[in-house]
Amino acid sequence: MSSSIAMLGTSGVCDASMHAQATRDDARSSVFGRHCALGTHQPFPDQQTQSFKDTKPCRESELHKDPDTHRKSDTHRETEPSFYSEEVDRFAALDQQPVTLHHLLETCAPPLTRSKLLANAQFLARERPVRYAKRVKLFQRLPYIVNLNPHIHNVYQAYYANFIESQGFSRVETMEDEHKFISMLARQSKLLLDIMPQIARGFYECRHYFRPDDRRRFLDQLIKMRIGLRLLTSQHIALYDQFHAKLPVSALTKHAVLADPTHRHQGIIDNQLHVTDMVHICAQSVQAMCEMTFGDSPSFIVDGQTDVVFRYIPSHLDYMLTELLKNAFCASLKSVQDTENEIPPVVITVSKGDSRVAIRVRDQGGGIPSQIHDQVFDYSFTTTKHTSFDDPDNVVPSDGSNCVADANVISGLGFGLPMTKIYAEYFGGMLNIVSLEGYGCDAFLELPSIKLNRTPTIQI
Repeated sequence: MSSSIAMLGTSGVCDASMHAQATRDDARSSVFGRHCALGTHQPFPDQQTQSFKDTKPCRESELHKDPDTHRKSDTHRETEPSFYSEEVDRFAALDQQPVTLHHLLETCAPPLTRSKLLANAQFLARERPVRYAKRVKLFQRLPYIVNLNPHIHNVYQAYYANFIESQGFSRVETMEDEHKFISMLARQSKLLLDIMPQIARGFYECRHYFRPDDRRRFLDQLIKMRIGLRLLTSQHIALYDQFHAKLPVSALTKHAVLADPTHRHQGIIDNQLHVTDMVHICAQSVQAMCEMTFGDSPSFIVDGQTDVVFRYIPSHLDYMLTELLKNAFCASLKSVQDTENEIPPVVITVSKGDSRVAIRVRDQGGGIPSQIHDQVFDYSFTTTKHTSFDDPDNVVPSDGSNCVADANVISGLGFGLPMTKIYAEYFGGMLNIVSLEGYGCDAFLELPSIKLNRTPTIQI
């Protein structure tokens, strides 16, 4: 983590001109420069900092001046969702079925049979439209001006489209139904794979229109929803692939699942995850990103209990380690910038207690100034000094293609640490950052081993 930390710039799409005494039509034109598919733009809220909790969804009659738009076909409604939908309201009002980690582990316990697979598919088919509807409603409670932002609106449309399609699989009773269901799951998951760069830029551009606490509350809830549904979805795809003994398991994880008789893998859960192996994979990946971005990279050392094995989800550990290592590697590089000093190595220490695994990532990158230490877990707080978000020509496309190695962007979004903290806490773990200003940082990641008798009440 760099010793020189700065907030992102203040110019951008949602700039200070929004507060000028210009006409509202002119303000809309200067801010967005184009129409959204939501319909005719409405006047901005008088209180631009109002809470998203207090903002009511806009009805179609408020969005469209032309009465003929109410007679559009169902197909058109699906491609251009409005802020009012009786179907979304109906599904969002249903209770989300509580799924404990204990239940998930029991479902995937060997032997994996056809009846188990179909029962899990049937549950997921009922649950997906409910969870997508609740996510759509979460967006609808944002201030209306925020939903007009093109990046946020693109994400809203993707969730709405997945909700509409998920309704078509209310029942999965045969293996033929299951094949079609799996195809839909893989397609929808791929559509949502790289939405976080869009969310990051959209919320940065709209940072003036609601309070930081409301922004953090919304993003925490959205990310937890996303983790939960992706976990259930990727688990089912992995079970399906294991049932049919296919490799690799899916596009949702780069870790292949081996159909071995020892039952090492239960869906996406690795019963014998070698922590040191994962550390080496992630560190080498981050080294490659640094070489591509900066032309150089620190070395790394792995020490401690290097033979630790525990039960966890490889893709979750992969994400957390990668984010922590990106911060450490970048800080180490910047600490010797414009000097002839050698780049200090990053040291990763692994240990295991009775039921928890601890990983410490230590760098000598200069540490964090004490006055801003508490901001490192804030969304959009970044250690990177650049103006990519403030450059109107530097657009984040829907496929995330402007990021280094797509999802492997090296720095700059300000979402890495807050999301890592949510991932760590999802199964009862924790993440702490300790800074020695002027020297470096220690990031402590502590994770529980996923066990039936120790995590019975954790809900997904």
